[in-house]
Amino acid sequence: AGFQHTCAVFTDRELKCWGDNKFAQLGLGDTTDRGDDINNMGDNLPFVNLGTGRTVKSISCGVEHTCAILDDNALKCWGKALYGKLGNGGTSNSYTIGDQPNEMGNNLPTVNLGDGRVAVSVTTGRYHNCVLLQDGDVKCWGRNDYGQLGQGDNADRGGAPGEMGDDLLIVPLGTNVTVKALVSAPTADHTCV
Repeated sequence: AGFQHTCAVFTDRELKCWGDNKFAQLGLGDTTDRGDDINNMGDNLPFVNLGTGRTVKSISCGVEHTCAILDDNALKCWGKALYGKLGNGGTSNSYTIGDQPNEMGNNLPTVNLGDGRVAVSVTTGRYHNCVLLQDGDVKCWGRNDYGQLGQGDNADRGGAPGEMGDDLLIVPLGTNVTVKALVSAPTADHTCV
């Protein structure tokens, strides 16, 4: 569950989301809220299109965005791009991904975590995201006004060239430390491991 929206992963690993959709956080190609009318639930609530044949391994919902790890280990985020939290270079308050039909599915970009880096878990805070990688490392991006990205500074990351992929730093958690799990909350400006 996010701040004002919820997503459910079905037994066949397909995804449905409902609630507030002002910033396309439901990923349905529009900004129409779902769940406030019985006629837009049940079979009338569409599945989120994450690409041809793609299904969801895990999901996390923030305040105005959603991120999912897919069956092919790709990470995709949609909704409001403020502070670079979608990890695709967008920072504008008015910039969203998923509010148009041609922005989801195969057109929805994957988040570049670096060469050979695979996310096994994702958590979303208010305006930032963190992933647990296959080797136990953690990477975070988005807003950093309280140091929530764990880099010892207040610089936002993910909204400009050279801030994602191999350039996105690992969170320095200590020597010989391997993270097993991480968690944040939709309205939180911090993450715990």
